[in-house]
This record gives sequence, C-alpha cells and structure tokens, in this order.
Amino acid sequence: MKREQLLELLAPYNPWWKATTDWRSNLPGYQRPIVDELLADIRDLPQVISITGPRRVGKTTAVRQAVGLLLDRGLASESILYFSFDDPALFASPELQRGIFDDLVTLFKGRTPPVYFFLDEIQRLPRWELFIKKYYDLKTPIRFVISGSASSPIFRSSQESLLGRIKDRHLLPFSFREYCEYKLRETPEFAAILAQQGGLREALLQEDGPGCVAAAQQLDEALRQFDEPIQAAVRSYCLEGGFPEVWALSDPVRKIEYLMEQQVRKVLYEDLMMLTKYRKPENVLRFFLFLLAHPGIEINTAKVSQQTGIERRVIDENLPRLEMTDMILRIQKFSHQPHRVRQGNFKCYPIDMALRNAVLRQWSPPEPTIMGYLAENMVLRQLSTWPEKIEITYYRERKEVDFVLTHGGNKHLPLEVKFRDRVAQQDALRGFLKKFGGKLGVTITRQKESRYEGDLLDLPLRYFLLGCGRA
Repeated sequence: MKREQLLELLAPYNPWWKATTDWRSNLPGYQRPIVDELLADIRDLPQVISITGPRRVGKTTAVRQAVGLLLDRGLASESILYFSFDDPALFASPELQRGIFDDLVTLFKGRTPPVYFFLDEIQRLPRWELFIKKYYDLKTPIRFVISGSASSPIFRSSQESLLGRIKDRHLLPFSFREYCEYKLRETPEFAAILAQQGGLREALLQEDGPGCVAAAQQLDEALRQFDEPIQAAVRSYCLEGGFPEVWALSDPVRKIEYLMEQQVRKVLYEDLMMLTKYRKPENVLRFFLFLLAHPGIEINTAKVSQQTGIERRVIDENLPRLEMTDMILRIQKFSHQPHRVRQGNFKCYPIDMALRNAVLRQWSPPEPTIMGYLAENMVLRQLSTWPEKIEITYYRERKEVDFVLTHGGNKHLPLEVKFRDRVAQQDALRGFLKKFGGKLGVTITRQKESRYEGDLLDLPLRYFLLGCGRA
C-alpha cells in the first residue's frame, strides 16, 4: 500500500497525531485495573503484550486509555500507532492483508524509539502470529501490544506459537468490586477507601482466622456509609452481570437480545464455527442452556447425554470449547493427587450471570431460592482471578465443600457458600480439614458480621467480594 493511502487509512484510528483532544471525551472516566497492569507490563517486560477476553468487555477501551496515559507521561504522539484489523478495507484483497503488517512497520522504521503498536482484533489478520514472531525475533525497536477476542479459538491456538515471546492479560466481564466502583463513580471516596483496605485475601491464604476478622471489621467500619448501595449492588449484579453495555439499556427485552446476539450466537455460531464445522450447531446451544440451568450442580456427561438427547461425543468435544471461549467456568472434583488426570463428574458455572439470565430469559430480580447458586457463582468468579491460585476444585465425599482453592504448592483452602443469616455447624469443612490438614475453613454468608471460632471462619459475601478483589 502506498504511504499516502496507508496514512489515510490510519488517520481515523490515531486522532492524537493531530493537535486535538476530542477523542478523550469518548473514553469513560472509570478505569479498570488492567490499564495500570498493561502499562506496568509495557514498562517492565520485553515480550509482546496481549489482552484477551470475551467480546464487549472493554479491551479496546482499556487500550485507548493506556494510550492516553502514555501521552500524558510525555511520549511523542507520533510514536504511537493504533489500528484495528477489523477495518473493512483489509478485506478488499488477500494481497492487502499479506502486506499490511510489513507496511505498518516500514512506515515507522527509523523513528526514535520507543515506538508502540497497539493492534486490535489482530485475529482477523491471517497468520498474524508469524508477523509478530518475525519482527520480535529481529529485535525491531517496536513494542507490540495486541488484543483480540478470546472467544476465537483460533486466536488462542495462534498464541501458542509465541510461547516465551508473549505475556497475556485476560480481561473478564466486570467483577463485583469493579461493578460497585463504577456504580459509585460519582462518589470517588468509595474507590479511595477500597484502595486503602487490604490484607483480607492474604490473611485467608495464610489461614489466619483472627487476621481475616480484623480485616473484615476494618472494611466494615470504612464502608458503613455505603452499606445500602452495596447490598443493592449484590442483587443488581446478579441480574445485570459485568457487561457494561448492557447496563445502559433500559428495556429488559433489549438487554436479552443484546446478550444473545453479541455473546451467545456470535460465539456459538461464528467463533466456534471457525474451529469446527457443526452439522447441528443448535445442539451446542442446547448443551450450553443445560449447563446454565444447572449451575453448581455435580453432573457427568453420560447423564447429560441421556437427559438432553445430545450425543456424548458432542458434549465431550464442546465442553472444553465453551471454556476456551469464556462462556463457562468448569471445576473438577478435588483430588489429593494433583498431577493425576481426572475424568468423570464436574460442576459448571456461567462466566457471567447476565448470560444465564439472557439465555433462560429470566430478567427479573433473583428469587431468594436461587441466591445461593448466584452467590456461589460470584465467589468462583472472584477466586478464578486470584494470582495465587493453582487450581479450584470441589470436594464431595458424603458431604460437599463448594470450592477448594489449592495454592502455595500444596495448601488447600476449603470454602462453603451459605447465603443465609444463620449458618449451622459446618461438618463438611471440618471433615475436609481433618482429612487433608489445614488450619482454616471458610463459610461465605449473607450475615452482617464476621465470626471466627476454632478453625472455622464465617465471612459475609460482600466483604469477600470487595476485600479480596483486584486492587
């Protein structure tokens, strides 16, 4: 592509090349933690940085906010290139697709480093990983930051060829903590208080029951003025989930249609079709619907096949694909032999509860009878982001422990979720601790206060979600 044509193509994507700041007005004021993590990676790591995650969770917004912060720190505007490979112009010819990456590098060759390339939707460029690998291995003085939808299995498989050359940051829908910060963004002291609180997750991992109670009490005292909106947020988050574009829609029907179109159908009927050609893609949707209708229930593929009429082969093939596309979280049964390959029963949860509500068409405040399952989902969503985790499983032997967090080599933290005010004696937790060792078993509850007795800790759900989230 000629230089003039290339500059014309790039101009709308790079408004900072002109003396204007109008583009900043389109960015939200709330900044997710991944933006600072991204900038730290750019500063400290030599690798290519990638941002993956489901559709419509804010990857592009995070990238553009990072660009704004780099400019604020004095980086020359002409040293930053942003481009989306979703641009229709690239589909004019295969020759254009093959040459565009080399043309971009040539355009910036000779500029004073550092030079940054922010390349969005890069999975749309065929064999993109070969171009990245080429210029990385040639030590081209350009820092590559790429982003793409993890719902595309092809993107993930392409990343595998860059092992050692790439550091991935995975962005999921908003966590409960982020949801609260966003909803209370007009009250900046809320986020400031959360940023100052700490120690709860560390105390849990250290099996320090008194330390957990102290951290929770400190959090309670600091956030007492926000108790009412936090309580309301627990219920609204169970309904609206973590996709910010859904929150702006006022009509429940439109919310359902948006999620079905942007998340469910595009993933099941487009992204997974890139990986395999389904003869009956509706069977995958039926299987997905079954999983959403049975969150947190121990199931196995043979029984699912009998109950749904879907071939077991279809179930076995598509269960890992649904995980790969960030539609579900699957956990297996706990084994004290972590290196053993486990098969058989498992439990599944939706990656975001709004997906469940949309597919099941249940867009109304959650009934108390299902709040236990929804609370379980929020706890697992939280645990899945802990950097200390090695594995999350569940334990079942006569009685069940909802989650077992394995961390620190071979340490196990068992957690039960009982979304009620009064919690009976936790025999399952005591039985697990007695059999496998450990100093602390945790029950996540609805009650207002923390309590520690012996080796058992009762911890209110809101403290767990706010105090153990990403700072």
